Amino acid sequence: MTFEQLYTTNFADVYRFAVWLTHDTTQAEDVASETFIRAWARRHQLRTETLKGYLFAIARNIFLKHRDQSNRHEQLPEEMADGAADPQRTAAARSDLDLVTGALYRMPTVDRLALVLRTEHSLPYEEIARVLEISVGAARVKVHRARRRLLAETMTQNGGE
Repeated sequence: MTFEQLYTTNFADVYRFAVWLTHDTTQAEDVASETFIRAWARRHQLRTETLKGYLFAIARNIFLKHRDQSNRHEQLPEEMADGAADPQRTAAARSDLDLVTGALYRMPTVDRLALVLRTEHSLPYEEIARVLEISVGAARVKVHRARRRLLAETMTQNGGE
């Protein structure tokens, strides 16, 4: 596998995961780029059956290293244009998004990442366990609890609708 093949095949997933981690597109680009540099440096250790999980684990470690070094947290911008024409629909969608996003970010980081890796990236529990450095059973429990917590919290804030 060439570097170009590795990068082209996996960049979108790694970048999307990095955006979830960093909440910043510029920082996510840096994390994703550094991920591929580190993966390529260790290309002889790569196994294709665990490649995506391996790349996510590298990205997570880079993010944690940078976060620990800078020790700062950036918030998502309040206004995110989606191009919708209907202001009422836009307001309702924004409210729902804020509700879910808030519920997600109140979760412990490991729980939130487990849920994102499972739902957004469709990783099997074995890969989630590898990325988060936990057991497969713990990965299953974290995803299950995160789903239940997200549902309960959004239902409570919506008045049980």
